Amino acid sequence: MSRREAVRLGLALAVGVVVPGLANYALASAGYETLGTVAWFGGYLVAMLGVWYVWVRPLDLRAATG
Repeated sequence: MSRREAVRLGLALAVGVVVPGLANYALASAGYETLGTVAWFGGYLVAMLGVWYVWVRPLDLRAATG
C-alpha cells in the first residue's frame, strides 16, 4: 500500500467515525437520543462497508497452492 493510499484509508476511517459521532452528539443534544444513535450506527456502518468495498474486498487472501 502506497503512502497516498494509507492516508486515504486513514482519512476515510476518521471521517467514518467523526461525522457520525458529531451527528449523534448534535441529535442527542437536541433531545433525539434514539435518532442520534441510529445516525451514528448507520454512518459508521456505511463507512466500514465503504472501506471493505474499496480496500479489503480486492485483496487476494487465499493461501498459495503449490
